[in-house]
Amino acid sequence: MHTNLTESQAAVLAVLEPGGILSIDQLARDAQLTTLRTRSAISALRSRGLVAAGAGTRSSRYQITPRGRGAAHTRARVAR
Repeated sequence: MHTNLTESQAAVLAVLEPGGILSIDQLARDAQLTTLRTRSAISALRSRGLVAAGAGTRSSRYQITPRGRGAAHTRARVAR
């Protein structure tokens, strides 16, 4: 799987990987990123199908997709 991820994108995926649907603010806090960097990472990850907007949520919340989970696992293996 092709996983050229920026550090910000990888950090967001790492936060989402355990599961759950999180807001931009939650992601920024947990990934230790600025809100702007988090939004940029989410936009890029969504365009690649690695993250999706949470179904049925009123505000902008995001979750990892199966493809995103695979990218996160691949990145973790390469980092070892």
